[in-house]
Amino acid sequence: MSQVVVHWVNEADDSVGVGDLADLEHVLRDAARWVWVDVTGADARTTGELAERFAFHPLSVEDTQHEQQRAKMDRYPDGLFLVWLTPERRRADGVVTAELSVFIGPAYLVTLHRMANPAVDAVAAEAPHVMPLGPAWVLHKIIDLLADSTLPLIDKVGEQLSVIEDRMLDQPRQQDLIELHHVRRQLMRLHRVIAPERDVLRGLARESDIVSEEAYRYFQDVGDHVARALDSVETYQDVASSVMDIYLSAQNNRMNEIMKQLTVVATIFMPLTLLSGIYGMNLIRGMWPPVEASWSFAAISVSMVAIAGVMALYFGKRKWW
Repeated sequence: MSQVVVHWVNEADDSVGVGDLADLEHVLRDAARWVWVDVTGADARTTGELAERFAFHPLSVEDTQHEQQRAKMDRYPDGLFLVWLTPERRRADGVVTAELSVFIGPAYLVTLHRMANPAVDAVAAEAPHVMPLGPAWVLHKIIDLLADSTLPLIDKVGEQLSVIEDRMLDQPRQQDLIELHHVRRQLMRLHRVIAPERDVLRGLARESDIVSEEAYRYFQDVGDHVARALDSVETYQDVASSVMDIYLSAQNNRMNEIMKQLTVVATIFMPLTLLSGIYGMNLIRGMWPPVEASWSFAAISVSMVAIAGVMALYFGKRKWW
């Protein structure tokens, strides 16, 4: 069930009225200066009524019924259609997006979203102060809040990456690698969401009939926030790649260390294996110490221990293990 809230600015005194979808017809008929229609949980019926009332293009109406993968702005004869995606971080699902669809013209603003949107609610609470400025200013206020909400989320991802990096430098584990892959997927998703938003904001500069020059200056400020968020994401992506290189390097070094130790052990036992092989032959005549001597086994054993000890000391002095 759609929840529709209609705000309008009266032509006579710039006062702001509030109602529902049933009030929209008489508000438009009684010469409101402009209206803002906010729809939560928009269904096909409500969207169709609004499309008929404001003459929305069928393609833009179709876009509101399907989840969008990236922010965009389309220009139509009667106004603009925007899609703005706000990333949200969930432990189970990683980074997901909340979609806001916007129709804006010189005398109307229509916002549609599936779930309650805190930014829209915050602007609606300030409607008497913001709406007299015009549709573009209300849209700026909403997008500004949505853009600012992205920065703390990116910072949290960066903090998690920093913790993983510290553990990787100390004693890397397989679990750290799994968490690192999870963070890298989140950063990739954030980059895909944020990057197109800069193009949307830049595109507003060409829409002077809807966005005034003064209003666009404020949109440029939002663009700076988006650019800073994107720079942070790209920086964290570089850090994540570096952490992955650190992990792989640490694993290679650890494997090399193990192989070196095993090689030293094998090398120590090589002369011992040679001696045991020689004295394991069936030949008896000419061997020293003589096989018949009672002390021969002790002599061979002491010789093997001595050889192993000398080799171990030599390898240790050379720091080969």
